[in-house]
Amino acid sequence: MRNRTTLFYHRLTALSSPIPKAHFHRPCSCNANIALLHPTLPDHINSHILMSSTPLPMATRESSLGFFHLLPDSLIIEGILTLLTPKDLCLLSQVSRYLHIFARNDLLWRRLFFAKRGRRSTRLVYRGSWLLTYLFPGPEHDEACSIHPLVTRPTQIQGVSSDYLHQQWLRSSMYFGHFYPPPPMPPTPAIGGNRPVNPTIPVENYQDLDSVTFYRRYAYPNRPVMVQNSGVDLWPAWEQWTLDALAAKHGNTLFRVSNIDSNTVPSFDLCFKDFLHYLRYNRDQDPLYLFDPRFADIVPEMGTAYEVPMYFKVDFFSLLKEDARPPYRWILIGPQRTGAPWHIDPSGTSAWNTLLSGHKRWALYPPHMVPPGHDPTSPKRMSSVEWYLDVYPFLSPEVRPIEIVQHPGQTIYVPSGWWHMVLNLDDTVAVTQNFADETNICQVKRALRMNRNETVQVERWEAIARELPALRPDLALAIQSSPEDQLLAQLKRQTSWLEPSSPDSLPKWQERVRHVLQHHINNADPMEITLIRAGQNLCFLSSAWFVKFFTPFHDGHESFLSEVRSNLILLDTAEARAQHHVLSSPKMLGYGYLLNADQAAPLDWRWPYVVMENELCQESSERTSDSQLVAAKEYMPEDKSGYVDLLLPILRVLQYFHTLDPAFLAERDHGHTPSSGRESVPYVAQSLQSAVAKHYRWRAFPKHLLESLPDYLPKDAKEVFDPARGDPVATIIHGDVNPGNILGRLGPAQTIPGAVSNEKSPPVEPVTSPQIGQQAFQPTSLIDFGDAVFQGDPLIDIVSVFITILNCRQDLGLCSFLLEYWRSLSKINAPLSVGARLARRCMWHVLLWPSEGLSAHLVRCVPEIGEMSTWEQVEEAIFGWWSSL
Repeated sequence: MRNRTTLFYHRLTALSSPIPKAHFHRPCSCNANIALLHPTLPDHINSHILMSSTPLPMATRESSLGFFHLLPDSLIIEGILTLLTPKDLCLLSQVSRYLHIFARNDLLWRRLFFAKRGRRSTRLVYRGSWLLTYLFPGPEHDEACSIHPLVTRPTQIQGVSSDYLHQQWLRSSMYFGHFYPPPPMPPTPAIGGNRPVNPTIPVENYQDLDSVTFYRRYAYPNRPVMVQNSGVDLWPAWEQWTLDALAAKHGNTLFRVSNIDSNTVPSFDLCFKDFLHYLRYNRDQDPLYLFDPRFADIVPEMGTAYEVPMYFKVDFFSLLKEDARPPYRWILIGPQRTGAPWHIDPSGTSAWNTLLSGHKRWALYPPHMVPPGHDPTSPKRMSSVEWYLDVYPFLSPEVRPIEIVQHPGQTIYVPSGWWHMVLNLDDTVAVTQNFADETNICQVKRALRMNRNETVQVERWEAIARELPALRPDLALAIQSSPEDQLLAQLKRQTSWLEPSSPDSLPKWQERVRHVLQHHINNADPMEITLIRAGQNLCFLSSAWFVKFFTPFHDGHESFLSEVRSNLILLDTAEARAQHHVLSSPKMLGYGYLLNADQAAPLDWRWPYVVMENELCQESSERTSDSQLVAAKEYMPEDKSGYVDLLLPILRVLQYFHTLDPAFLAERDHGHTPSSGRESVPYVAQSLQSAVAKHYRWRAFPKHLLESLPDYLPKDAKEVFDPARGDPVATIIHGDVNPGNILGRLGPAQTIPGAVSNEKSPPVEPVTSPQIGQQAFQPTSLIDFGDAVFQGDPLIDIVSVFITILNCRQDLGLCSFLLEYWRSLSKINAPLSVGARLARRCMWHVLLWPSEGLSAHLVRCVPEIGEMSTWEQVEEAIFGWWSSL
């Protein structure tokens, strides 16, 4: 049987034809021909490219490559031959059949062409291959190219087999016109921990979707949407931006072209007629892509040839002076196989994209899901074609991206923070703009202020913050700096404290960790110290210990006090806790401040910390892959039985914390122990005072709900929680029960005992998972008591479990566990006749949460909140149905 590569070269030469003299721009095939050069080219190149009419001898790969045969073809071509000069490649091509083919690889000559091409050059006469384009770079070489033996007498090379080259040919020759996504999965009522938010992207008619509905249904819930029938066919661009019309009117106009294959020349200017010729005849895996942010400055009439859809008229970046405004609009023109690899739009902005011709395949993941196979820290990004061919086929249906094909005249809305990738299925023309509005202003603020070293970005935000309050007074709280923002800005100006991963900062932080460990642990030898990310705090992991430094984010010092107080109580109750077989927690070995009071000014941050036992640490003889702790968020259940297996141990450990003897609190509340202010009714009252301002700053809920928030929240903290009226009091409330704070191991599923098993309530029947014998997540530990509340309302933890673990699933069976547990604490044996009051208290706890995470997750789970008119409707939709259980 003829091998695939021989067939590849046979097809390549058989399908090509010499260039007619009258059409010397027409491409020709030369990928399998011996290099010949015309005498008119420079002598220093000509003398090293020899004409040969004698076929190279047949040879095996081993004899043809020598010692290089031990290396894969991809490494030889991309790792070694890319280091050679054109002269060396020409000489190498005469050595053997394999080296001849490798040295003629078009990827090499494309890179050589752009390395040689001057930045001021505006012409690119593409001649069907990058070797010919390199040898005959300008229009003055047209005649020489058309009569050259590479064109007139192509030579076939037989007997070469390479899966790598075959793959190159497939990817550069595939037809993508019918490369449509598979049918979407059926809709689900809420997301799982490892699934996209929506299984499909809705398609709306422009006439049926007014601005108010768009904002409530899509913008505030941060949901993508495709809009059609918006009158795009009436734009001047509909007729003026066809490829032929652009070539006729703007053929000599220079546009910015993107070159994804080059790190040295990522973009360059090219006249449109040359780009169009390339677009129609190229055979590249990753073709050039016209991606120009200056098109309206170069050709002003193009800036008025399209109309911004009514939903996107507002852009707060327009408050900046024109020379200070970052790029925000682009014209996009490219052949099939072009597009955009996985990325998030810059500066926290949202985007809209209108397609004028062709078809685009869009793939999206929500902000909390990094696309599989994509490494955000890597400078090299996988192209759209690579990802679809190398990653996508191996994804299970539930973790595939949300996909849609965009047709001419349609406009897609991509919300802030969403990962998205685009693949052009044919020749496409589109226009796109990024913008900042009231729905993403908080994300824009964070993005522009993230790195204090980028002074241009910081200055942009400061300019917006000065102008915006006069234009939009309702956004004043969202843009102003909170006290913690000011402290963080001060830290960043003074030192690099908040950037521990930088090469200059990391050694300093590692030395600080060693100092802390040696202060609390005798003969501590931390060996390797690794920085890990854990929420807003700075955490370091060593061989046996875990050190967490608290930052000013989200009332950081109060979180430190809660963490310390909780862990001291856990130390006192460790023996009793083990007897109850509840989830463990890492043992606290010490706590303190990195900076003493005399080392810091009154307003400085002293960097409080805790030192914990590293539960990941085991003796090397005992360490196995199954024994490593993992977070539940990476292994969320796929079915109801899996949720039961996860839920019951959580309720058991919460029951233990909630029903601890309050005497432990009194015993620990003495002089040298930090005391947390998060206790009982006073903490609720404090949260009520700041709730409205915080929600206006977070902007998780739509404007109309924020405006009615002061009337919905209670006037008295005792309406939320009042032990005097009989509300159950929990000794310790974890305050942040979410899948990221639940650790466990992977192993065979087991029978889970009842969750509630004390004299107050009959035990829940054991549940046996059908996954027994298979790998399943088994929770073992509950961590992070930084949000702990003392002598407070246990509903806080129940609400947290319902939203972050059950993802607001209206599942009678799962929620019955939560309410059965609530009944056991409240001593209620009858059905919940107080369901309405319970629903309101639950909603109040969501709104009084100390950080925006719970509200953001709630809106992500139930995006319909944006379309609800009142808080009472929200309350009823989320918690009202509990009264029927």
